[in-house]
Amino acid sequence: MRPEMFQPDNPMGRLVRASFDRLRFVGGIPETQAEQGWAFIPNPLPSLDDLMPVLASFMAKHEQAVALLGRLDGSFQDHPGRLNISPWVLYRPLRLREARLSSKIENTIASASEIEVANLLRLERSEPLEVRNYITAIDRAVGQEGPLSEMRIRALHEALLDGVEGGERKFPGQYRPNQVMIGDDGDSFAEARFVPPPAGEVPALMRDLVKFMREPPAGMPVLIAAALAHYQFETIHPFADGNGRLGRMLITLSLCDGTILSKPLIYPSGYINQHKQQYYDLLLRVSTHGDWAAWINYFLDVVISEGQGTIDRIKRLLALRQAFIDRFQDKNLGIAFYNQIDYLFEQSVVTVNMIHERIGGTKQTARNYVDLLVERGVLAKGVQRGAEVYYFAPEIHQVADED
Repeated sequence: MRPEMFQPDNPMGRLVRASFDRLRFVGGIPETQAEQGWAFIPNPLPSLDDLMPVLASFMAKHEQAVALLGRLDGSFQDHPGRLNISPWVLYRPLRLREARLSSKIENTIASASEIEVANLLRLERSEPLEVRNYITAIDRAVGQEGPLSEMRIRALHEALLDGVEGGERKFPGQYRPNQVMIGDDGDSFAEARFVPPPAGEVPALMRDLVKFMREPPAGMPVLIAAALAHYQFETIHPFADGNGRLGRMLITLSLCDGTILSKPLIYPSGYINQHKQQYYDLLLRVSTHGDWAAWINYFLDVVISEGQGTIDRIKRLLALRQAFIDRFQDKNLGIAFYNQIDYLFEQSVVTVNMIHERIGGTKQTARNYVDLLVERGVLAKGVQRGAEVYYFAPEIHQVADED
């Protein structure tokens, strides 16, 4: 990392000398070689007074974003009670999309059907496993009560890396013990795009960040505090791997504490994936130039774009559910059958045995249900493992597979 990238007397932090241990193979024998360079230690996040000159130009946009999130929360609150459906009819496809896109930003590619099949079969292929872990982690976090803590953040990290190939070398659930660098393959330590703080600085920096997230400065707008916290987390880069996915997950969790959203309905990765280079550039520019304005503007764009997108997807999912029901109006079917339609939104890859376990009765009844769902285009036949056939709901997956 080149010191000249940073403005003189940079108010955002300080540069310190650092050492990076690079593993090389000499004559087929692994050995560690130390490379010298610079690392960046961010200062504590600014106070509301410090930000006021910047915030004045963003308050209208912030209010627009808050109003949109209010509509989003209302769109969710209106439907489940009125239609007497499980919240999972909306949650699961939205989370599946976010898990897929957040991992795609890190160049981990998997479709919705691959993720769901891998989940059922416990396949150890790395890509679906990493995305599946994201869903597991966020489901676990949403189910927990109480304020955010370092322990919860570390537990989320551990869940993200559970079972991933080489995961044990990435210190799951622990702050990184070594210096890391961010750059392209082959970059030397001195040429790195960015070098986060030395490992010894991480615990104190994370303590300060969690305190900020739990108790933002009085009067600081919620979305502004979330934008600042996300920058700080990614700059600290507290873990050996998974910082991007975890940082984006924390955006979702920090906005569903009841202040703006009552449920985890804002998922940032769609917009970020489409504007990925700008995302990285603006985070870096805060560190090098203290440019909060450009970063806050981008963050509000993320919230507005993804908030409106989620409202639209909720409408489509509910319309899709009704369309599924309408396909069977010529049949004299009981509530047990229609409950399976809702189940497909919760679990969009199923087997006859899974349906049988849910409805009881005879296995032939479950098979008849599945055959009818296939006949009317709600389900399609997927992979087969032994005698077990896995069926998936392609129209639900279309929503989860949108970029």
